[in-house]
Amino acid sequence: MLVKHFGGCLCGLVKFEVEAPANLSVIRCNCSICCKKQNDYFIVSKDKFILLTGSDQLTTYTFCTHTAKHMFCRQCGVQSFFQPRNNPDVYGIMPHCI
Repeated sequence: MLVKHFGGCLCGLVKFEVEAPANLSVIRCNCSICCKKQNDYFIVSKDKFILLTGSDQLTTYTFCTHTAKHMFCRQCGVQSFFQPRNNPDVYGIMPHCI
């Protein structure tokens, strides 16, 4: 059963809503950037994600193949979600941001 989760960055400029299971299945990524940032995340399809506020506050970081899109708040620097390189139809959501 899917429930609504609300989340965002530290300063509150970026806010989002996702539909995901109540009990989240969290992934630990072992790519170079995620290892440095100790990113854990869960996956939602793009149709289950709504950016409520802050599209103008997001900055995107890419590297290597430029396929993955690591988006973060330009004010506080928190990355709440990203687009993984292996599946552009989903978002990785950081559970500590909900």
